[in-house]
Amino acid sequence: MRVRMGIAGLLVLGLSACEMELPSSSVAPPPRSVTLSQSNVSVAGPSGFCVDPGSIRDTPEGGFVLLGNCGGLSGRSNPALKGKTAMLTLSVTAPMQDPEQFDTPSLEAFFRSEAGRRTLSRAGAARTVTVIESAPEAETLWLHARDSAPGALPGQGAEYWRALFLLDGRLVTATATPFAEAPMPEAQLRGVLSRFVAELKRRNRTMS
Repeated sequence: MRVRMGIAGLLVLGLSACEMELPSSSVAPPPRSVTLSQSNVSVAGPSGFCVDPGSIRDTPEGGFVLLGNCGGLSGRSNPALKGKTAMLTLSVTAPMQDPEQFDTPSLEAFFRSEAGRRTLSRAGAARTVTVIESAPEAETLWLHARDSAPGALPGQGAEYWRALFLLDGRLVTATATPFAEAPMPEAQLRGVLSRFVAELKRRNRTMS
């Protein structure tokens, strides 16, 4: 129980960052990558994704970054991208006191409980969240969930794919969320998140 409560406390901090209201991006060309200096985590998305500079949070308690389509963040509209892109977010916590607490099967069970669904909810209410699918791996927990609570990010859809893993003893949460108006197909969304996670681990491989 202590293991789950410790992870849950970190999740509250990390996932709440994912739901914060973000300032609008400027029309300047957005960067392809950013390094969070407080955690020394290098962040970049798959091809076609750029960092929203106004979204970056970098403190000793943790960090947050939002990535979107490079053209969209630059203020360019491309109707051909409807249903073919998504929002990516990354949050990273402060170092865990005991990184060995991270256990994907236990974390999967936690998220399927009422307390875990409450942690996932944008409204802090378990009833708004349905865990559609979960897949624990040795180093990563994959979650496919639906949250009926209103989103803090403009235009975000209800369903998302999320991955949780460790980098240098810090809990990292990476999420791919489609746009409500033109949602990306679920299989493609999972693929985008997989590429995002692979890029994060590649760039920070000495830390994992």
